[in-house]
Amino acid sequence: MSQPVDVLAFGAHPDDVELTVGGTMLLARAQGLRTAVVHFTLGEMGTRGTPETRREEATAAAAVLQADHLDFLGLRDGHLQVDDESKEAVIRALRRFRPRVVLAPYFEDLHPDHEAAGNIIRKAAFLSGLEKWDTGQEPWRPDSVLYYMSHHQFDPHLIVDVSPYFAAKREAAACYVSQLHNPESTERQTYIAGSSFWDWWEGRARHWGHQIGVEYGEPYHLPGPLPSRNPFELFSGFGKYKNS
Repeated sequence: MSQPVDVLAFGAHPDDVELTVGGTMLLARAQGLRTAVVHFTLGEMGTRGTPETRREEATAAAAVLQADHLDFLGLRDGHLQVDDESKEAVIRALRRFRPRVVLAPYFEDLHPDHEAAGNIIRKAAFLSGLEKWDTGQEPWRPDSVLYYMSHHQFDPHLIVDVSPYFAAKREAAACYVSQLHNPESTERQTYIAGSSFWDWWEGRARHWGHQIGVEYGEPYHLPGPLPSRNPFELFSGFGKYKNS
């Protein structure tokens, strides 16, 4: 049974979506668009936390993002590959949610699961439109896939102003208590659990926001040129050096 949304965000692990594109998801909801979050895995290979806690945290985070749907593909953390099983799982999600826009991890990344997820989505988004790839669902191909930045830096084709939603984005990310800094935790330290992580995370968002003359931004790679029927409206209210 299809449950159509306008924007579907995929993450390799619970917390990927919230840390990277949470602002864009909140922007979509503020515009009255329907959204869904789909996690490939439960992060069961993670140094901290358990699959059970990650699922609970993901549910809490999705509520903060006001997502209409939350789903898990049930693929194996640390073992993501571009194979038919993974492509079919994504195709089924695309045909279930029928999104116009997909947000996906960039297909080059330090973390092999992020890289694999991006490449799986890149292929599945096309294959999902083929009638002869039979899943018992109607074919569906999204209008566009926007690739978001994780570890790997790229020159973005699009930066979204998420300044009004940044506080709520942080609230959603902070739902992942098991993964983030907790001085009382006895689990092994990771970079994301370090005391300086939030400073780096916010600084990165400020950097991308500065590129378009706003406080906070989220960068995207586009697979083709940015379409526009009104190029002049694109630049209205933006600019690194605005008139005072």
